[in-house]
Amino acid sequence: MSVLAVADLSLSRTAPGRRGPAGRPRVTRLRPIAAGNASSVTVTITLGSPGSEESERVLAALRDLVEAAGPGADVALEPPAPVVPVRPEPASAGLRLDVRPRSATLNGRTLDLSRLEYELLVFLARNPRQVFSRSQLLGHVWGHTHTTVRTVDVHVSRLRTKLGDPDFVTTVYGVGYRLSEDAAITINES
Repeated sequence: MSVLAVADLSLSRTAPGRRGPAGRPRVTRLRPIAAGNASSVTVTITLGSPGSEESERVLAALRDLVEAAGPGADVALEPPAPVVPVRPEPASAGLRLDVRPRSATLNGRTLDLSRLEYELLVFLARNPRQVFSRSQLLGHVWGHTHTTVRTVDVHVSRLRTKLGDPDFVTTVYGVGYRLSEDAAITINES
């Protein structure tokens, strides 16, 4: 004999038509069903805070499940695995570029960069203390040189605005651009 149990324990996501008296979600009791050769059911349930209404509902459903399984059922309870709290990485000062997800954060704040702004920033960060002409940046970042070199100026200007520091990308007059000497940038390649 097998027991089929389907439960949505989310109080906030229960459809309005599925509510019982007093606005509570409707409770469906479990009942045995005939199911071919299925002889084993494994159920893993994680309870919220002990004593909460949700935990009590889950425990009541488990009692019904064990009762419906009958006296010949082999019920094994295992203690939960210890929960190791996940600590977020401390927000490091400076700019952090995560290459795989293509994200950039400045002092813990996510930056909304266009594709070319992001690629320009990554290129300059991978080549610190090097000055690149507008034509070189067009070739390396844009992948072509047939666009006007003023395109680079516009993207650098927008990047400076989004970074909130006009000196982050330094202009080397008559030559091109580079990152400032004191730019604190961390690149995460993984």
